[in-house]
Amino acid sequence: MTPGAEGSVSGAVPFPRGLLQPEGAYRFGLDALLLAAFAARTLRERAAGGRASGKARPRRVAELGTGCGAALLGVALRCPDARCLGLEREPALLRAAAANAQALGLADRVSFHMADLAAPAAWPGRLGEEGPQDLVLANPPWGLPGRGRPSPSRLREAALRGTEADGNGGDGDALPVFCAAAARLLRHRGAFCCIVAAGALTRICAALDGARLGLRRVLPLRSRTRAPSSRLLLLAQKGAAADVQLLAPLTLHGRATAPAGSGDSPAWTRAALAFCPWLAHSGTTPAAWRPSPRGAS
Repeated sequence: MTPGAEGSVSGAVPFPRGLLQPEGAYRFGLDALLLAAFAARTLRERAAGGRASGKARPRRVAELGTGCGAALLGVALRCPDARCLGLEREPALLRAAAANAQALGLADRVSFHMADLAAPAAWPGRLGEEGPQDLVLANPPWGLPGRGRPSPSRLREAALRGTEADGNGGDGDALPVFCAAAARLLRHRGAFCCIVAAGALTRICAALDGARLGLRRVLPLRSRTRAPSSRLLLLAQKGAAADVQLLAPLTLHGRATAPAGSGDSPAWTRAALAFCPWLAHSGTTPAAWRPSPRGAS
């Protein structure tokens, strides 16, 4: 199977192109694809450790605020033995995610349930039947309520700041809510993978600590070799002490502009494509990746 062609929509378009996304919703992009690649690598590492110890078994994976399911579906494509669960509170996004799973032929092992992460007592009882999760992933809203210009779209505003556009959907930082939900779903020593803006580092560290999720690995992401890292992929572990391994930054592309008259987009680096082959099929260019924090304006 060639890189980036792990799945197709309607048997023709390679993932992630062609995914259904409701009108007015936050459009998934590079963050979701990079998170999926990071989570899939983490899951495969842990599965390999289980096989070496003679404890191999199917792995359970959940995504918080799954949206149209892009990141979770990416993990399912890269990890054929994973059983995947997506949690989302918006009915329109849930319908889109289910349709995308069906189109990719993954409906037999990827399911989606409605759940408000801030109200775990009201989560559907059937979630308990899924059992504790081996890995939870999230691309949480890292903007703060009241900061920046509100989006006229309610769905987009919720993705940016975890709150409704009119201010009635939340009263604070969404990061502690996501970390607490991850801890609730994970088994002991389970892994939590997330992506945040670099500017949210202190807040996510505090949220992880509050949920007793020990930070274990940080992979900085930068658009160019000399650019500062503006995104961070984080791996934390439930029931473990913080013991951080800071990895070398992953540079997404290497030249500022394409050759004059070539019509080509700035090139993805080999390292970026090796890490996340879907970048070549994403329909976006490296220049489309915004270095400013999501929800900052």
